[in-house]
Amino acid sequence: MDVVSRRLELLKLEGLGLTQIEIVKQLSQKAECAQRTIYNDFETRAVWQPILQSVIKSEDVLLKITNRYEQIYRQASLRVLSSSNSYVQIGALNVMARVNSLMFETTVLPDLMSKLKVLEDKAKKGVFIP
Repeated sequence: MDVVSRRLELLKLEGLGLTQIEIVKQLSQKAECAQRTIYNDFETRAVWQPILQSVIKSEDVLLKITNRYEQIYRQASLRVLSSSNSYVQIGALNVMARVNSLMFETTVLPDLMSKLKVLEDKAKKGVFIP
């Protein structure tokens, strides 16, 4: 496994919620490298992570996140409709409400950030028209 693949896998495992120790153990076996190599990846991530993630287009990430939220919402909706346990239904409704909130933030935030950037640029030039 090459360095880029190993580091992408590290980010993936971390995104899945694994602890650093679990990631080191699992990834050192999978990549057939020393555990110290994985620890070094963690220690130097401030250097390589921005470079690695800059290759990824932000539009693609937004679509991927939106898709994940939609799938979570569908699974929760299925639990509400199919479960006879009221606690499961309440939990699923809670997940659905949270996903709606996150979906809104995900879709609206990029637009707000671009508008803010335009306003900041205008303010730097001394022109400010709201």
